[in-house]
Amino acid sequence: MLFESERFQGRLTKPVSWSDHVFRYSEFTGINTEGGDVDSVFVSCKIENCEWYWGLFNLEIFVAVDFNKCIFRGTAFSGSKFVDCSFNNCEFLKDNLGASCSFDDVVWYGCTQNNCTGLNE
Repeated sequence: MLFESERFQGRLTKPVSWSDHVFRYSEFTGINTEGGDVDSVFVSCKIENCEWYWGLFNLEIFVAVDFNKCIFRGTAFSGSKFVDCSFNNCEFLKDNLGASCSFDDVVWYGCTQNNCTGLNE
């Protein structure tokens, strides 16, 4: 399902989820997610003050997405693609069992980061 120019604050409500959707020109603010898969497509979106704990980003596609002040704890990014994305003041932290975020088979094209923790150049 396509969601265009939508604003999501605090939570996602059905039928919206992080899975099997396309988000274009949308904004996500203050959403905290524990577990679950994220396998949607995000184009020209803003994601701010959102937190993921044990998130599974599988084959995710992000194009021209601005991540601001997001926190990822023990999150796995597997086969994801990031194109022209920016990461500002984001944190990629260990979970409560000491596991770091993982980036298996992730592809980065033209992305930038500023003042991020746990995200290597």
